[in-house]
Amino acid sequence: MIVFQLMVVDEIVNRRLSVFVLWLTMAIAAALLYMLEPRKSAFLPGCPFRALTGFTCPGCGTTRGLHQLLHGNLAAAFQLNPFLILALPFLLYALLNYTNTVLRGKPISRNTLPAIYIWALFGFVIFFWVFRNTPFYPFVS
Repeated sequence: MIVFQLMVVDEIVNRRLSVFVLWLTMAIAAALLYMLEPRKSAFLPGCPFRALTGFTCPGCGTTRGLHQLLHGNLAAAFQLNPFLILALPFLLYALLNYTNTVLRGKPISRNTLPAIYIWALFGFVIFFWVFRNTPFYPFVS
């Protein structure tokens, strides 16, 4: 019984440590991204899909968009990658929810999102990928 309790306490400590490391890593990455301009820095890589094909992927513009967002330029960030701006509140909510769950010592719940929503998100990403490679507004260069 004591061994089981020690395992549970150890698991809680490991989860809390992983959340701390996650937030610390994100803070360091945000500080670096704030200081470095993605187009001018050799430290930040470009998109390998775009380099190979010449087409943009759903993630193209994310680094530059986050850089603009950190500088308070929401419109510029949206223009670089609209999907990033639309997805960011959901990702932030999920991260805050996970952090809250871990810090309170609650068990991590399984994914309760119905499969239809996951497939719809997948379809939206594919649609966005195709649409952003067409000569329609707002993706016209």
